[in-house]
Amino acid sequence: MKTITTILLGASAIMLSASAFANVGSQTFKTEAVDSKDAAYSLGLGQLQKLKSESGYQLSKHLSTPADTYKEKNSIKLNDGAYVTVQESMNEQGNIVYTGLVNVTYHYKNDYNEHNDHSDHNHIHQD
Repeated sequence: MKTITTILLGASAIMLSASAFANVGSQTFKTEAVDSKDAAYSLGLGQLQKLKSESGYQLSKHLSTPADTYKEKNSIKLNDGAYVTVQESMNEQGNIVYTGLVNVTYHYKNDYNEHNDHSDHNHIHQD
């Protein structure tokens, strides 16, 4: 029982320290509505491949993140496990249409520690 408690405490400490240095999020992107499931999957896969090829800064333009600085925006990375689903719906004309949904999760580093650095290297020393 002591080993399990130690493992749980260690895992909690790691998760807390990681959350102080990285932010995570998820987002779903929609493709245009098309007439077939296959076309919707193809559009979704194409959009996912485009997102995966972009830099962190380019991703920041598409993702809803509170990342402020260029450094934070540039550190954005998509996590493994992104996927595409298809949503079926009926439009105003009564036609069945399909929309690709691209589901991604991401993470980025924040600048909290750099803005709150209390180290001694910024002070002037006199001899």
